[in-house]
Amino acid sequence: MILAAGLLLAVVVIGYGAPRYLQVTVAPGLNPRLAMAAWLGSIGAFLAALVAVPAALFLRPGRNFLTAASACVGRIQEDRALPWLESVQVVLTLVLAAVLVHVLVVVARRLRRHRAWSAEHLRMLRLLGEPAGAHRGIEVLRLGAPDAVFYSVGGAHCGTIVASGDIGLLDHRQLQAVLDHEEAHLRGRHHLIVVVAESLAAALPFVPLCRQAPDALRTLVEFAADHRAADRWGADAVGSALLALQSASPAAGAPQSALAMSRDAVNARLCWLTTGPTRRQRLLAAADYPLAITVSLAPVLVSVLTMALGATLLCVWLGG
Repeated sequence: MILAAGLLLAVVVIGYGAPRYLQVTVAPGLNPRLAMAAWLGSIGAFLAALVAVPAALFLRPGRNFLTAASACVGRIQEDRALPWLESVQVVLTLVLAAVLVHVLVVVARRLRRHRAWSAEHLRMLRLLGEPAGAHRGIEVLRLGAPDAVFYSVGGAHCGTIVASGDIGLLDHRQLQAVLDHEEAHLRGRHHLIVVVAESLAAALPFVPLCRQAPDALRTLVEFAADHRAADRWGADAVGSALLALQSASPAAGAPQSALAMSRDAVNARLCWLTTGPTRRQRLLAAADYPLAITVSLAPVLVSVLTMALGATLLCVWLGG
């Protein structure tokens, strides 16, 4: 019971508080992988805690967990000091199980719809476009549309980079930076990340973490792809290519389900590109993933310990 109550508190803390404390991981100069890992880790911790609450209530794994608090709650249940407690457990288990089923159904439907759209879109691109070789092993297609647009479409075999319009407006470094940007999207499975985030937002729109995740992650995957391209070709090449494509591309130049180079958070990305990391930030870069894991899991640990302390104090009060 203590473990389940602590996990339920963690669900509330992460679901409603994470968008606020995750803001510290999003700052120019920091590696965007820190922010991405923190957001994804928090979403994972939220879902894991949500799954674990009914499991903990049903399986009662907390008998030997934080022994003093568990023993107190056990005595309260046996003494019937809180007769409604078992009913609350049953209702909570059923409600959370229903929520989990709803989330699974919504996510599965969205993923299936996205896979079908990607397959059909790629089929049409291959009919209308012309093969333009490959970039680092990834298929590149060229369309005859007048506007300059680069975007990527995820697929079963990594995916495809699509180019259209006058790509001559980009010099060699800019062109390679754009292609590396789209490659980073495909190698990093950014399309899947965004679709899953959009699915969770559709399933749980009343949870701020889920509701804000699609916009945050769509921007962060652009930061991450820019960062990868800038490592190879320099921030100036990525920034100038971004500006050139933004001025030459129509607002609706790429499908909404794709990730396009010049569509999302352009000003923020330019700021990020022009703000280099400090020496201290470069030294701390190796700690990005451990720090992201800490940020994601700390609320779970603190919530469980807080609930254990609260249960112990409640037992002392009832027994005193």
